[in-house]
Amino acid sequence: FNAGRIPMPVAREIITPQNDRLNVSRNLNLPHSPGIRAGDFIFLSGMLSVDPVTGERSPGTVAHETRQTLSNMRHMLESAGSSLERVVKVNVLLYDILEFDNMNGVYRQFFAKDPPARTTCGVQLGAGMKVEIECIAVAG
Repeated sequence: FNAGRIPMPVAREIITPQNDRLNVSRNLNLPHSPGIRAGDFIFLSGMLSVDPVTGERSPGTVAHETRQTLSNMRHMLESAGSSLERVVKVNVLLYDILEFDNMNGVYRQFFAKDPPARTTCGVQLGAGMKVEIECIAVAG
């Protein structure tokens, strides 16, 4: 118990991808940061499938969008000095929960051993996209 003490604020640092084309927050003028480092954790905003060469959204099948999004997530985490292996929590949003198995087939390729905690929800996504993924990871 810390009676009478004022808690020290946790340092907060914006994380941006090394590949500037993947900085969707800035490129699309969205009111959020692509990622935040706070203390020992990295919080990545929800990510959609984006082509790392063009910076444009890359719609496709659920398998395609999951693969591209997780590849971009790997890049974001590595840009912050972390990795997919250090992810502790994932939230997956699917445009149709009936696509759960298709998403899982690709997801297992990225988190084959000791996968992180995860929640998956069926939701209505914008811009014709089928998958959005966010995560929390331990900083490197």
